[in-house]
Amino acid sequence: MSIEKLTTEEYRRLVEIMADMRAWQSIEHRLLNMNLAGLNRFIGRVNHDLDPRVFCGALIAELQTFGRQDGEPVLARLVRYVRDSLGESADREFLDRLLGQYSSAPSAGAPIRHMDVSALLFLSANPRYDLQLEREMREVDRAIRSARYRDRLKLEKQTDLQLDDWQAHLLRFKPRIVHFSGHGDEQGSIVVMDNGRPVSVPIRALRDLFGTLRCTSLVVLNSCFSQPLAEALSEVVDVVVGTGDAIHDDAAIEFAKAFYRGLASGESALTSFSLGVNALDLRRYPESAVLMPFTRQGVDAAQVFFC
Repeated sequence: MSIEKLTTEEYRRLVEIMADMRAWQSIEHRLLNMNLAGLNRFIGRVNHDLDPRVFCGALIAELQTFGRQDGEPVLARLVRYVRDSLGESADREFLDRLLGQYSSAPSAGAPIRHMDVSALLFLSANPRYDLQLEREMREVDRAIRSARYRDRLKLEKQTDLQLDDWQAHLLRFKPRIVHFSGHGDEQGSIVVMDNGRPVSVPIRALRDLFGTLRCTSLVVLNSCFSQPLAEALSEVVDVVVGTGDAIHDDAAIEFAKAFYRGLASGESALTSFSLGVNALDLRRYPESAVLMPFTRQGVDAAQVFFC
């Protein structure tokens, strides 16, 4: 019995178990539960307008064909999610046997390696027209292109961020990394435009959005006073970088250059953060003490890699 090579009987039984669950009956429930199972990247690969048994069979087949990600078969995520939704039963025992060594999620101390191409979504907002956001974007792009694993980070740029754009951009790009460059307010939120006027994005709403989609593992808030938002996002995102005070344009750009050069060179999120801080120290920028990393409970930033 192996989850990486299901027999015909094992495949049929797994389909039957899933198809009898409410979680996979409607399109709405399917989308929700795929997100909760950590399978959001596969949502567009399966036709959701199908009979439950046909849909479940197609999803299982797609995950089997894809193979492994982050050190385990992606099918194990689905089977673990289905198993954890069941009470004590013969079906649960069957799924436990099917999972075998993958019965538990990867341990917190194990490296989290995102070895496929990671989308880096660079979002910027400049309601006052006083920041060098285009320069920061160019410098980040140049830093990534100069690094060893430049092909594993795909930079997606979206400027003039509006309040409604948050959902649209996250759904469109499914970014592994999100970088925000712009203004923050003294309450710890970030400022974007909405109907022609600057507004602060509600911290709780933004946290809930990232928590719902679960596609992002790293967020960098390159804006002033972003510590409260960074702390909130770290409840649902593996690693978040924020600031405890104001940060000057030049310092923000120097940090971003060194940070993403580190990531694209195969360094961990923590080492890349240290490289960013060191870049500020080398130029004697006082803001090196302003930047702070936050991690989701159970995650070690030294074990998070994107290349």
